[in-house]
Amino acid sequence: MTTLADARAVDDTKAECSANGPLLMPFSNVRHLPYPGKLRATQLAGFAELSLHPHEVRDIIAGGTSPGDMRSMAADHGVRITRLDPLSNWNPHWLPTNMDAEYIRDFNIPAVEFFDLCEQLGCGYASLNATFAAGLVPFEEIVDHYVATCKLAREHGVICDIENLPMWGVATLQHAWDIVRVADMPNGGIVFDTLHFIRSRSDLATLASIPGNAIHCVQVNDGPLELPAGVTLEENCFDRLWPGEGEFPLVDMLHTLARTGGLNQVNPEVFSPNNRTKSAEAIAELSSNSIRSVLTEAGIVFA
Repeated sequence: MTTLADARAVDDTKAECSANGPLLMPFSNVRHLPYPGKLRATQLAGFAELSLHPHEVRDIIAGGTSPGDMRSMAADHGVRITRLDPLSNWNPHWLPTNMDAEYIRDFNIPAVEFFDLCEQLGCGYASLNATFAAGLVPFEEIVDHYVATCKLAREHGVICDIENLPMWGVATLQHAWDIVRVADMPNGGIVFDTLHFIRSRSDLATLASIPGNAIHCVQVNDGPLELPAGVTLEENCFDRLWPGEGEFPLVDMLHTLARTGGLNQVNPEVFSPNNRTKSAEAIAELSSNSIRSVLTEAGIVFA
């Protein structure tokens, strides 16, 4: 894997090592908590932004809390809901072949409803997962579906960010960037995830080549450098470590992103079965301490 040994010979300035905007609480860390608990965890962590899963939003609304009430409650905690994550069926071939029925049901929501929820929540960013099987959809067709989705999202004031996931149809960071670059949509972009970067064997040269203003979300997590024997990509995706607990070269990735201006919506995204029993207070402490520690180690300051 490419390192930054040579790049670090260049003097680091404060401008080169800055992050843009407040930290974000990802839905992965707080999905087991009721909505007030999600907001409390976000506030206690000192984060000003929150992402939500669309089915969470559906459930909260079904429970009698309107999108307007959700926005007001968030504001009372000094929090904004800025990202809905994910939209999977933006491509008609979206149905994954390597996930169970519960997962598939959980990620099936019409794009029109998805973007309408974004608008009602005042949420300006959407994460797009390419859950179709690798090699199933030609590149040109993926671009066409992405363009159509961006056009629909633009009617609701939403930016569409593709996230590469190595177990599916947009496996590498380069593939995601090629789609966004060729589509050339004003509301297009990328979600960068440290786990998917490592597991797809993407490299720092590719990351450094992507304009920072095209990367709208940085999800930081950790793990062993090599996938453990007998563990699938799918299993590993939902059993992550907190930033700083594993072997990922997080400092190298963060430095690369800082230099391109790509440290946007930084968050400690940790899908883990261990989170399910943790209180809002415990999640807040783990989320805050882990991401701030890694950022400090990398010499990253917030603009």
